[in-house]
Amino acid sequence: DIVVWLEQSNDASREASGVDDGWILAAQTVLHAEDPLTHFSNLMRLFANADLGVKCICDIPTGRWFPRTVLDELFGADATEPSEEILWITRVVESQDDAELEERSVWVTTHGLTRCGRVELEMLGVPAELTPEAAHVVDGLAALTLESPLPPASQVMSLGPDILVSLMKCGEAVCMLEENSPGIEERRLPSVAIVSPDCNSICPYEALNAVRAGDTVVAKTSRSTRRQAALAGGSWDLFLKAAQQIGENEHAACMVQVPWTNSEEEDSPCEYLWFRVTKVEPPSIVGMLAHKPRFALSLSEGHQETLCVDDITDWIVITPVGPMGPDESEAIGEFLLQFAN
Repeated sequence: DIVVWLEQSNDASREASGVDDGWILAAQTVLHAEDPLTHFSNLMRLFANADLGVKCICDIPTGRWFPRTVLDELFGADATEPSEEILWITRVVESQDDAELEERSVWVTTHGLTRCGRVELEMLGVPAELTPEAAHVVDGLAALTLESPLPPASQVMSLGPDILVSLMKCGEAVCMLEENSPGIEERRLPSVAIVSPDCNSICPYEALNAVRAGDTVVAKTSRSTRRQAALAGGSWDLFLKAAQQIGENEHAACMVQVPWTNSEEEDSPCEYLWFRVTKVEPPSIVGMLAHKPRFALSLSEGHQETLCVDDITDWIVITPVGPMGPDESEAIGEFLLQFAN
């Protein structure tokens, strides 16, 4: 069911949306628990393309505003399905004190999962310096909950190599917080805390430090992997152009991600490996394995492989200003122009 009503615009909505006149068409619903992303996308597409002169849409649970240009880009007829992260937003609340960075703590929490039929996720007592890693783990688990149910509290679960955590009721986790730490507030929505695997610490330090070391990442959902593979395949020509232009260079590099298994058995574990492009032979590339595999032990670091677009699930162009992926074609084009000069 969906409830729809009209409201007159006010100063706050006009300032946030950048729209000076008109009415607010408000709608309230709960997303279909089996496939909240498709349900959300269809609703956004419905309102964006209705003959109502819609200029902007605000998603209240996340606080995100979608102006007309973004609506057309994300929900147009030819648009690729948006990423799962559009369903929620992860916010960080920092302790209000003048302590040094290494002494401050943060509270990381999602907003938007409840409407998807899931509980909100939190991480409490996180050292401020580990905020990016905490947000990465929270976002990663949030996406995984859309495909698989959460395990019972206190049961150890793996979110990726060396990323072991457990869950705890927020009421219990809050009792373990230090005084004046953020996150003591009363919860109005169902939520659980991500804690250490033995539940002795409200912050999973070992998991966050493993992510920070750069040796591991949170596992992706199959839907996210398919989406990224579609984006990478659709922009393969741009990647080939970038790889040809960059070549062997100390300031930039091109890499592809390839799913690899040690056997053809269906249940054989799959490892996503990164290969650095050493040669371009359109429409294929020759790549050298860029790291030591964890599970694909038949390969050694430095192994070379000829790969085509059907073999890959992702690609990146590493530049002095950071990595750029398939959804950053405009930025890659600008970089290649500068690189040529």
